[in-house]
Amino acid sequence: MASLLFTLLLLQAPAARTGDGALPLPLIRSIDLDAGALLDNPALLAADVLLLRVECSRGAYYKLSERGEVLAAGMLLPGSNSVRCNRPGLCVQSQSLLLVLDLLESGKPSRKNVRVMVAVAAGAGTDGPGKELSGSFTLEMHHAGQAIGFRKKHVKELLTLKTGPVVPVPDPALSGSAGRSPSAGQSISVLGVAMALAKYLGRKKAEKRLKAHTAELQKKKLALSIPLLGANGEKREIPIVIELKTE
Repeated sequence: MASLLFTLLLLQAPAARTGDGALPLPLIRSIDLDAGALLDNPALLAADVLLLRVECSRGAYYKLSERGEVLAAGMLLPGSNSVRCNRPGLCVQSQSLLLVLDLLESGKPSRKNVRVMVAVAAGAGTDGPGKELSGSFTLEMHHAGQAIGFRKKHVKELLTLKTGPVVPVPDPALSGSAGRSPSAGQSISVLGVAMALAKYLGRKKAEKRLKAHTAELQKKKLALSIPLLGANGEKREIPIVIELKTE
């Protein structure tokens, strides 16, 4: 009977806790793309530099490698850490990379697998030198069926063609009595002002939520264009998508 009670106590025993009685937090809270830094400087990706953001609950030594080749190593501190690694050929072509994050905390090793998928726009880097525009067009002015003048332009000049001043179109909502200041005998609708204000605040709140949601998504999947030099030295913008998954 005593043996049975002892077995039941072992089965119901809680998991190991820290000195203050709390359960220990996982060492790695999250591994994300450092989207803000990459968007601010897309040239980093063009130089085969990948920036990760690693959130840790405690300090630990780390080593980031791919197929045994060390890409980065150092110390992770509690909180947010920026991990910078150089991987040759990162954005040359569409590919899937498996990065291994080895951790060492108080002599105890652990490991996280990070999958990085790079999608480069189809045909990027394979186009030859751009074709030079050629040709011309003639603009004629007629009056009473007779040509009174003309002007000949080459297609190249279209690239530097300037337009005249833009004439603003009056808003119908601001024309007539709606565009005039109310007279002394007229009153402004308080209800209309309140509704307009509520609509404005609701739109700003929705925009704020959308911005926060987009920033959160970009931590795992980021779309941007990176500057690359073509074979003829011409600078080009290549669209790419980088996606990160922790395995």
